[in-house]
Amino acid sequence: MNRMKKIAAVHIASLLALVVSSLLLHGGNTQDTQNDLQNSKQTSGGHTGALTIVPNEEEEDSKDNDGVVSVEVDDYDEEDLEVFYPTKEWQAIKQGQAIPAGLHVSIDLTTGEKRAKLMDDDDDHTTEEEDPASRYMKWTDGDRQGMVNTKNKYFTASELKEALKKFKADQDDVSKAGQQKLKDVKDQYRSYDELKEIFQQMRVDVETDTEIMQKLLLAYTEEGASDDMRLHVLTELEYHVHQIDNAQNLIELGGFQLVILALNDSNSDIRAEAARVLGAAVQSNPKVQIEALESGAVPTLIRLVASDSSIAVRKKSLYALSSLVRQFPLAQLRFLQQGGLSCLAQLFGDPNATTLRIKAVTLLHDLMVEQINAENLSPDNPTNVEKKKQYERVPLLQMMVEAGWCQLVPTLLDSPDHDTREKVLRAMITLFTPCRNDYKSAETEQYLSVLRGEYEELVVEENREDSGDDYFSVLLGLVEEISTKMSY
Repeated sequence: MNRMKKIAAVHIASLLALVVSSLLLHGGNTQDTQNDLQNSKQTSGGHTGALTIVPNEEEEDSKDNDGVVSVEVDDYDEEDLEVFYPTKEWQAIKQGQAIPAGLHVSIDLTTGEKRAKLMDDDDDHTTEEEDPASRYMKWTDGDRQGMVNTKNKYFTASELKEALKKFKADQDDVSKAGQQKLKDVKDQYRSYDELKEIFQQMRVDVETDTEIMQKLLLAYTEEGASDDMRLHVLTELEYHVHQIDNAQNLIELGGFQLVILALNDSNSDIRAEAARVLGAAVQSNPKVQIEALESGAVPTLIRLVASDSSIAVRKKSLYALSSLVRQFPLAQLRFLQQGGLSCLAQLFGDPNATTLRIKAVTLLHDLMVEQINAENLSPDNPTNVEKKKQYERVPLLQMMVEAGWCQLVPTLLDSPDHDTREKVLRAMITLFTPCRNDYKSAETEQYLSVLRGEYEELVVEENREDSGDDYFSVLLGLVEEISTKMSY
């Protein structure tokens, strides 16, 4: 079989030379070429030819090829055809065969057999109105592509010429369509050079956050800078330092020390804004928390919360203090050592500090929860072991009892706000063991009784609405938990 294929290949190569030489180079006699093709077919033992179009890199690179396309005429046995020749009758498609587009294809879902034929409205005979080139159907198989003659399995000389023309025309159409699509896209968008020129005309410079902060700090420290300018700079910095990297870069730029110094500014608005910048910078940012601790921020913030003349400064200072000590045992220890609990306790005697008292209780409750969570950490992890040791050095609960917080916390139960009541109730539960005796006062029991009656009514209404929200049921459960513990 291999020897026969080699002999057939030599014969077909000679045939191709004859065809191309006659048609493309000399435009020779079509009838003579057709006769040669027929004679070749007869001498080749009945082999069938398929036209394959092969890209020629040298010809593609040349500008003087006059549109010549390289072709191969492959020689196959009838039973081993790689190209499917369609007819009006259904034919099985063999494994690996390339089928032209535009055929009627069916698949047997039971056996998986695939069959194909020409569409029913196709005609077997070319009419005067029919374009002769329409009989040629294109096929592709990987990198190979070519055409089959749907009217005959063989290409005459004229058919071969028409097939080559049609293939070239199709390629040109695809190329032109691609170029037009590219042009349409370019027309919709401006090029990089055009955009760059527009930005240059607008004098727009793209700056990094670090460059922006650097310019802000220069404006803040400029001689003769007004309070309004410095306040504007702090407001802009607060926006940037919410990002962890920016807050850390502020240290490298020397801006963090400016913020610490601004906490002592004579202008209350600047003090308040500096506290807001500090709170945003240290929030969940260990590196900046350490810098703030080493810069002496804890005692400064405690003093501002306790005694500043501006309520805005006190609120924002408590926010900064809370952000600094959360998840930072060393800062919590420094807070206790610097009289932080006594400072917060003084808020209960200030009629203008209702909001601050609630925030203070919330902070202390969260710190107690941190300690409880640390005690329950798994000892298998060395990091957990070290974290647990650090929290053990913070005697928060003991110092709260000594500072009188067992009596102070229940006084906030008379708040009309449900969220505040929830925070107070949870704090009382956390403190219950050391504060049990202090809770057994007539005043605290009266508070709890009033809350129980109110929440029982709200729970009934909540259940009637069947909204799926059990918020008041949770609050009632907290009240009953404290009452039950106190009854023992």
